Amino acid sequence: MDRRTLLRVAAAGAGALAVGGAGAWYALRADESPSVPGAVSDGRRWRVTLPDQPDALLVAGDTVLALGNGLTAYGAGDGQVRWRQELGRNTVQTSRAGDAPIRAAGDAFVLRTQESGAAQVRVAALGDGRERWRRAFNGYLGDVVLTDRGAVVTVADGTGGRGLTGFSGPADAWRQPVTAADGPFDLLAAGGTVLAAAHELAAHDAAAGTRTWGVAAAEGHVYGRPVALGPLVVALGMRYVDDDYLYRNESVHAFDAASGEQRWSYDAPGGFLADGAPLLTGRGIVAVHESGRLTGLDPGNGAERWNFDWDFADIIALGDRVCVATVDGVAIVDPATGRRTKQLDEPEAYKLAGSGSRLCVAAGNTLTAYDV
Repeated sequence: MDRRTLLRVAAAGAGALAVGGAGAWYALRADESPSVPGAVSDGRRWRVTLPDQPDALLVAGDTVLALGNGLTAYGAGDGQVRWRQELGRNTVQTSRAGDAPIRAAGDAFVLRTQESGAAQVRVAALGDGRERWRRAFNGYLGDVVLTDRGAVVTVADGTGGRGLTGFSGPADAWRQPVTAADGPFDLLAAGGTVLAAAHELAAHDAAAGTRTWGVAAAEGHVYGRPVALGPLVVALGMRYVDDDYLYRNESVHAFDAASGEQRWSYDAPGGFLADGAPLLTGRGIVAVHESGRLTGLDPGNGAERWNFDWDFADIIALGDRVCVATVDGVAIVDPATGRRTKQLDEPEAYKLAGSGSRLCVAAGNTLTAYDV
């Protein structure tokens, strides 16, 4: 697999060291120092030396997947290597920059590869890495997600033209026609629902493909990078800018997950947001700007709560927090206030992944797991 392509995946320690009580908490404000003396390692579960530096991490259940020159599975609880596949560096493909090249659900994961001119969708077991089934596509193959029922959903060319398609083998289980002009079609599997972000943001039943709701974007715009948590679905607003299918990320939109009713929109000053999913947490939303600025948004109305300019290598939402990888370590940030609650002793951290209370950090030549 091409480890660079797994930068798409798209991806958090515990125990603060008390330094003068409340003085150990440092605010993420432009006029305050971002450094945190006395970084801590509390909550560390395990640390292993990596065979190569991974470009992507994925925490799925009790498994951590790391892709470098090969794909390695570690036990999330103990860091023991469960299996490793030596894969070609140019094997894994994505439809466009920013797509997650590996998605997981239940006890399986899905990836798309390119072999002999044909795209392959492969589903394999998390437990041992063994392939369960695959399907070849000779035409266009877009973003790929795996549902909790073991079905794959993608946008692909078929005998009847392009369509949003669900399948779990060689035959389609369902298909909804689409056109190339509808948008980039970023997909998200959330429980029994598949969200397709394009000229409209639409929710589909993952088993039958039926459309449960849809919200059209404004003229010349599309939605992208959807993320869901509880009653909210949040997506980028993207404006079409030229004939090469390039889009400028300008806004953040929040919708009711059950009905699709739009709750609020946030227009980024300057109009440049990073091409990644907004950070949706249980305590707030963080918009990431191309410049590195982080903006905390109120999940109820989209109002700005705080701003902070930072240079970071990776950033993810994890539960009620945001985790930021920097040269100084991994900062744990409260998305409601922008205050840094902790910094983990992981200098030169460059890749993060997490699930539940588990955060995995790639820094230097090590992979470390924390409970947060």
